[in-house]
Amino acid sequence: MRADSRVYLPLLIASLLSGCAGTDDDGSAPPEGIGVADLEASSRLPEPAVRRVDPPQLTPEQQRRQAEVDQLLADRYRGYRIVETTQAYSGDIIDWVDSDTIPGARLAPPPPPWSEKDLRPASGAQLARTELEAYPELRGPKGTTPIHRPDFSVYVMGETDAQSLQDYIENYQVSGQPAGQNRLYAGLSTTAANKAIAGVINQFQGDVETGTLTLIEAATLCRGWNEPTTLEMVGAVVSRDRANFGNSQTRIQVEFFTHGPTTIGNNVGGWDTFVTGLVPAAGRPYGPNSVVLASTPGLATQQESRFDISQDSSSNWWVAHNGNWLGYYPASLFNLLSISACEAAWYGEVYDPTPTDWTWTDMGSGQFDTAGYAFASYVRNPTYLDLLGVGWYPGVHFAMGPVDTACYTRSALTTGATPWDRFFYLGGPGGNAVGCN
Repeated sequence: MRADSRVYLPLLIASLLSGCAGTDDDGSAPPEGIGVADLEASSRLPEPAVRRVDPPQLTPEQQRRQAEVDQLLADRYRGYRIVETTQAYSGDIIDWVDSDTIPGARLAPPPPPWSEKDLRPASGAQLARTELEAYPELRGPKGTTPIHRPDFSVYVMGETDAQSLQDYIENYQVSGQPAGQNRLYAGLSTTAANKAIAGVINQFQGDVETGTLTLIEAATLCRGWNEPTTLEMVGAVVSRDRANFGNSQTRIQVEFFTHGPTTIGNNVGGWDTFVTGLVPAAGRPYGPNSVVLASTPGLATQQESRFDISQDSSSNWWVAHNGNWLGYYPASLFNLLSISACEAAWYGEVYDPTPTDWTWTDMGSGQFDTAGYAFASYVRNPTYLDLLGVGWYPGVHFAMGPVDTACYTRSALTTGATPWDRFFYLGGPGGNAVGCN
């Protein structure tokens, strides 16, 4: 059944508009917290000192599933020293971990592929801030690294047929993909060897249908000889995702593949925090899964998220959001991407598990590309660095597919005046549009 409802989270959005900058890592020693020995003796991670959102009341079966989740997370955090645990107003739980107890976290990132000018938003826009940047009381001590704790609520609440948590992780996670079943796209890709890509994404808030997701992604990839099993990719998105989360809040997410989009698991592929693979950057102000401020149709001030995906001299792939390094995927995870990438892509994607009656979940604002600035989503300045470090806009490029222009559309890649050097609009109302079936 289709619906026209939209959830705007007014309290969170209003508060995000008045926040301040995130935490810096100054190298100071963090205070005492939950140490290695404590984690070794426990099957549960610590509770936040202040509960800002009450946990749901669980049935006995849901409690059993939650115990699975608790054990998995306790095992995953072995060796970490949790200094503090906070709960955000969104309900997310963040563990602030001593950076020195996270292997590889202090690896120096590559030189920033952006300039100060690149990080300036377009006139009338601003860099989208995360919940942790907006609320000082949510931040942990200096010298710690925030890790957004996955709640696996879709599994816990029994919204899938997964028989175990491992079954859910490997077979029921819904990834973003550059091509795939039960999906429609609006975007472009270019075949070009590259060692870095970037793009500025304007995403909107709103509700999505249960079990679906809508995202706008920047990705660098190599498809290999058999894409379902050989695709390697690193991607960063702004999403509204009720396939993997229990709500429609706008988030930044990071994902990777090493053996195609259907082979998911730790150090193999999937969304960060749902699976391991990304090494967190020490002292980052926030991590993947953060709730982020999104745009509202018609408001002059739009929200921009700039993503950079960049290879360092050791062939590790780093991901940054608005000039903040979030972490890196080690080169050892990849074969095709261990030297460079083959293709760059920037696109909107909507997933519907029951596509015979296409979902009312929209792309972007829910308006087609022709609505223009402040009404339709856009990707601004999609760029890539070639193997010599020279920056390019997509020249010869191809439409992402499958496409149904009755559901979602994309404008041509257009040349404009700086900072709109290259841009395109995208979006649409999905199943609420006439002819979108």
